[in-house]
Amino acid sequence: MKLRVCFSAISLFLAIMPGVGQNLAETRRFADQLYFNGRYSLALSAYHRIVYFDRQQTDPGLLLRIADCYLANNDISHALEYFDHSYFAENSDSLKVGIVFKKSACYIKSHNYSLALIELLSLDDSASIWYYHRLNFYLGICWFGLEDFPRSLACFEKAATREDQRVRIQAIFADPHNVNRPNPKIASWLSIFFPGSGQMYSGEIIDGINSMLLTGSFVALAFYLAITSSPIDAILTALPWFQRYYQGGFVRAEEFAKQRRAENRSQAFDKILQVLSSTRPI
Repeated sequence: MKLRVCFSAISLFLAIMPGVGQNLAETRRFADQLYFNGRYSLALSAYHRIVYFDRQQTDPGLLLRIADCYLANNDISHALEYFDHSYFAENSDSLKVGIVFKKSACYIKSHNYSLALIELLSLDDSASIWYYHRLNFYLGICWFGLEDFPRSLACFEKAATREDQRVRIQAIFADPHNVNRPNPKIASWLSIFFPGSGQMYSGEIIDGINSMLLTGSFVALAFYLAITSSPIDAILTALPWFQRYYQGGFVRAEEFAKQRRAENRSQAFDKILQVLSSTRPI
C-alpha cells in the first residue's frame, strides 16, 4: 500500500513538472483518473496544480471536482467554497441545481440545517418528478433535524414514490416514542416529586432504583437523627447529602431522557430512510 501511494505521488509530481512533455490537459486526465479511483487527496493536489498554472481557469467542472474531493475528505468549509465557485462559473441551470443539492448536503452533513433550508427553498419544485422527490427528501431531512416533525412528515410524504411508503412513514411519525418520547421535562418533574421515577421513565431502571435508595436512606437518616439526637444534627448531617443526590437525580433524569429521545429519533430516521430506499411494496 505504501509503495502504491509513493508511486502515485511520484507520478503526480512528474505529471505537473514543466518540461516533461505533459500539458495541463494531460494532467487533468491523470487527476480525473485518480478521482475516479477514489484517490481524492492526490487528485486534489493535481487539480490545484492545474488552477495554479492556469490562473484564468474557470472550468466549472474542474471547480466542482475540487469541491467533491474536499467533501470526500470531510473538509466541509473548503467544499462549500469551491461549490460556490463552480456555481457562479456554471451557465447551465440544471447543473446549477445539482450544485445547490451538493451544497445542501454539506450543510446537512455538518448539521447546519437552517443554511441547507435557505439553499433548498430557493429551488423550484416543478422541474421534474425525480427532482421533486429529491428536493422534498432533502427538505424532510432538514425539518427533521430542526425538530419540526409535521413539516418533515409532509416533505417525506412528497418524497415517497408509492402509497405504501407514505403509509409506513405516517406510522413512524404517528408513534410518539419515535420522535417525542421520553420527554425531558416530564422526566425531571417526576424525579423532583418522586426521586428515581424520572430515570425509570427514561429507561434507566438501575439508576432510578439507586437514586430512590440513596435519597430514601438520607431521609431515613434525617428522621433517625432528629429523634435520637436533635433536628439540627439531622439537618447538618443528612441534608447536604440528601440535597446532592436529590438534585443530581432530577438533573440526570432530564439528561437521560434527552439521550434516549435522541436515540429514538435516530432510529426513526433510519426507518424512514429504509422505507424511502425500498424499491418494492412490502
